[in-house]
Amino acid sequence: MCSANECWRGGIRYYSLKMLRTLLFVFSMIACTARADVACPPWHIDESARVNYVYDGDTLQLEDGRKIRLIGIDTPEVHSRYRVIPADIKSQGERAKAALQRQLNTADNHVGLAFGSQRLDRYGRTLAHVFLPDGTNVQAWLIEQGLAIAFTTPPSERLAPCYQQREAIARKAERGIWQMPQYQLKRVAQLNNKSRGFRRVQADVSRIWQSSRGVTLLLDEALEIRIYKADLPNFNVHMLNNLQGKRVRVRGWLKPKKIQANRSMNKPGKALYRMTLRHPHGIKIIH
Repeated sequence: MCSANECWRGGIRYYSLKMLRTLLFVFSMIACTARADVACPPWHIDESARVNYVYDGDTLQLEDGRKIRLIGIDTPEVHSRYRVIPADIKSQGERAKAALQRQLNTADNHVGLAFGSQRLDRYGRTLAHVFLPDGTNVQAWLIEQGLAIAFTTPPSERLAPCYQQREAIARKAERGIWQMPQYQLKRVAQLNNKSRGFRRVQADVSRIWQSSRGVTLLLDEALEIRIYKADLPNFNVHMLNNLQGKRVRVRGWLKPKKIQANRSMNKPGKALYRMTLRHPHGIKIIH
């Protein structure tokens, strides 16, 4: 066991080396991101690190054991404890995982991290934007390849508009996941009880109601869009309250809704499906 003085000096050396490594990473990245072709470049780097393991397309582990969840994107699932993942979705998830690993290998697994305004998610994973030494934004790259969707989760909204732009490019080019039926824009009538997971839906707003829990939109008398009270500050509530009769596009995680046999079909709550929105990027007015 080291003495107090030795431990103190050892700690100073450790943090000095860590800081030096981060500074060298930043200087290298600044030189690279001067190029005009770098998509969604870093505004700063909080820490440099080395990746030890890739769990899937949006989650990795550092050498020190921390799990990093890539902010602003979502890739198809590779495994789940709660449901069977369709083979085509799992295949795309494996593609995203392999592509992420290949990208990291080009930099010998060295990355720069820019942490989100919320440092940890509910699973204890560190939330961060991940960059390679040449300035490549890993999230933006995955989105551009059609391996991930752009998805904004408050309060970590930095670079969200840029990620949305990269997704629009990949979607227009029909790359990767944008060739799959699940990711195509649907009408409510095209959904069924097997429709779950990420979906993009276009529909008309039939009704709107408020409660102590938040605001609910009913689309095509069948899809319930919930915005909980805690997330309402992210939205223009006046705009939400004036959506009745308008056509909108929504995107998010869809769940078939359990309908009670004794529930009146004339009351709010008769919806067949449910989706929760947390950010305005999840809804767009068409007309």
